[in-house]
Amino acid sequence: MAFDFGLRNIGLAIGQEVTRTAHTFYSIKADDGQPRWLELDTIVKDWKPSLFVVGDPLNMDGSVSKIKIQSDNFASKISSRYDVPFELMDERLSTREATERLKMKGTEFKESSADKHSLSAQIILEDWFRRAS
Repeated sequence: MAFDFGLRNIGLAIGQEVTRTAHTFYSIKADDGQPRWLELDTIVKDWKPSLFVVGDPLNMDGSVSKIKIQSDNFASKISSRYDVPFELMDERLSTREATERLKMKGTEFKESSADKHSLSAQIILEDWFRRAS
């Protein structure tokens, strides 16, 4: 299960290690980066992931971004809350790619911030599968 952390929306994607495929799944609302925990509890209980892949929000030059501390705290919190290990995956350009994919589908970007996060989570997981090859 992959996450694209955001302050208002957190995108989720699911994947299958055997087939190395990832799919957009869902986006949950967040309040200043705090997800709706009961909603996330249900999702994790239902899907029983063996690993969390969390996007690592670095700046383009590789330096630490403003949101990285909150994202790292989120990764640590979900790992301990659900007793599932996590890995960070460089997410640079995932938002740009998600925006381009949404434009190709004809989706109005301004109305699809939650979709953007979910699609970014899918891209993060696809990148993780490629790296793990």
